[in-house]
Amino acid sequence: HLSEGDRIAYDKAVDRYNVSRIVENDIREQAVAEGKAIGKAEGKAEGEAEGRLKERLEIARKLKENGFSIADIVRVAGLSAEEIDKL
Repeated sequence: HLSEGDRIAYDKAVDRYNVSRIVENDIREQAVAEGKAIGKAEGKAEGEAEGRLKERLEIARKLKENGFSIADIVRVAGLSAEEIDKL
């Protein structure tokens, strides 16, 4: 059996440990949430960039099919001549 003073000291130590665990869990959960938010934002930005590129490639393809010069397509679509040649 513990003395009253030892029991109080033990209870305080347990309380500090529990608070420490709660804080650690909160920090971990916050870090995971931030990581997910960053990943989602990066994924969205990447998807939007891919969509814009596909749109520019489609415009360039149509211009090329309609006989526009490579120089004109470069100016309109913002692609390189090499990218346009591959279409």
